Amino acid sequence: MADEAKDCSKNEQLSIVVRCISHDLVKQNDKIDCNSIFKEYLLGLVKLDEFDAQTLSNEIIQYLSHLKIDINSCIAMCFDG
Repeated sequence: MADEAKDCSKNEQLSIVVRCISHDLVKQNDKIDCNSIFKEYLLGLVKLDEFDAQTLSNEIIQYLSHLKIDINSCIAMCFDG
């Protein structure tokens, strides 16, 4: 997931978050706790100078590549706005 916002110094930044499916399920009263299935992690923030779709996509892919996250392992990308 990605979302852009201005920081306190008025710079636009892109937050990059991944949502993973956990294999460590928690059962309570023989029911799976759905909150234990999905985990979200803020990977970081990227300063933006341009806000078009191509730039956002490139920044996300570049950031994930830097962290050695294979884009082919990602199921979807989500944006708002």
